[in-house]
Amino acid sequence: MINIAIIENNNFYRESLKTALNQIDGFNVVFDIDNIASFLDFMEEDCFQIILIDSSNYQAESTKKMLQLYPKATILILSNYTENYFFEPQIDGISFGFIPKCSAKNVFEQKIRESLNPCTISKLQIN
Repeated sequence: MINIAIIENNNFYRESLKTALNQIDGFNVVFDIDNIASFLDFMEEDCFQIILIDSSNYQAESTKKMLQLYPKATILILSNYTENYFFEPQIDGISFGFIPKCSAKNVFEQKIRESLNPCTISKLQIN
């Protein structure tokens, strides 16, 4: 089971995404919230493999803290833009993948599964 957390400030989109992801075999949205500060207060150890963050919520310092709290999780940015217009953020040499919000359910599934495949992504440890 792939456990997923969603941080998205648009409640309608967050609930829609949660419903769509829970329909995918092997996916389970275990936590969803509208802001990073509330998410950082959650502190459940090793309960997510994927954290989806709305690009408008993305902040380098908060994301660093998230990586320290959940070092085994993979972070993907939810973007309002397509690949041609979106610059992938990086922190200390770690590049985060992204998923355009307008993507179909199968694209979300593909991007999430690819991000968990050790052959397609490598992470550096934050000291």
